[in-house]
Amino acid sequence: MARRFLVFSGHNDRAVVALCRFFDQAGLPFVIVAAGQGDAIHRTRWRGHVIFNRLDALVTVPWLRELAASQDGGLVYCPTTEFINHFLLAHREALAGSGLEIGLPDQAIYEALTGKQSSQALMTALCPDLHLPASQPEGRWHAPCVLKPRANVAHGRVLYPILCRTATELDQALTGLDRSAYFAQDFIVGQSHYLCAYLSKDGQAASFWQLNLMQQAGGKSIVLARPTHNPGLDETRLFKGLHQQGYHGAFMLEVIQSGGQLFYIEVNPRFWGPLQLALDVCPDILSLFARDQGFDTRRLPAASPDKAAYAWAYGANLPGCVVHPAGQALRPAELDQLLYTHDVYARDDTQALHACH
Repeated sequence: MARRFLVFSGHNDRAVVALCRFFDQAGLPFVIVAAGQGDAIHRTRWRGHVIFNRLDALVTVPWLRELAASQDGGLVYCPTTEFINHFLLAHREALAGSGLEIGLPDQAIYEALTGKQSSQALMTALCPDLHLPASQPEGRWHAPCVLKPRANVAHGRVLYPILCRTATELDQALTGLDRSAYFAQDFIVGQSHYLCAYLSKDGQAASFWQLNLMQQAGGKSIVLARPTHNPGLDETRLFKGLHQQGYHGAFMLEVIQSGGQLFYIEVNPRFWGPLQLALDVCPDILSLFARDQGFDTRRLPAASPDKAAYAWAYGANLPGCVVHPAGQALRPAELDQLLYTHDVYARDDTQALHACH
């Protein structure tokens, strides 16, 4: 049996859907581990690719070795979730020879890049164009601010930034919070941009910029975005620097443009939620990923300028969505039309999920 990509569903669902579409269009073999029988992947075209339904979120070395052994030919891991990435890097030696190919960079550079605190020095050294939000002294945190975890994974769970726009929100966030696990920075108001990229093992890069129009409350998932131009970052220097540091793989860099400056927010060194936009306008991002794993990608999907928007309609209907400055330039009716027309699930392969997942 041939080597196949391994996708964990139930985490980062929209990225999972984009990966499945890419593998389908490129003619590449893949299998899925679902998050139980209720996983939305069972209502898509790819339900036949599910080889296992997990009963819980637990991941262990024996289970992964058993899973790989059951799939003769080898499995190639797709990095869509911080929790499993962290686990695989921590247990890389124990999984050696199991038939599960991890493909992630060395743990040191991965952790330096994914850490909200550790990445700041790294990214500002590689990108002098970037500024850091002002840090707030310990014991004197005040709103508006963002509380950022010092480490992404602690005590078996993923920690996320907490946005506190008001003193009330800050008081609520601090209730029961382990303050030693977080640091605070000033809240930056401005236009959010993503640099979406893949950096191959040989230093080749594919990338595009994404302009974020709407986002869920609390700085969570982007629900509406369009491709855009580079707001002023020296990409060549960034890619070269990351390659010299030993990084390879997918990553999404968020910057906020405010007052004529670019502020560094974070890097996610894995596939990101609005990955469908990459498949539509810059499929070389996914092609480089496949080539890095030794797969032939001659059957590449073509870029689709007519689909040059990303939307998650259901996510946009949840309370508290934020409209970024670029979105505020559009009328509410225009935003609604974009959300419905470009919903990531509004296609034949996921029609059962359209506007309801």
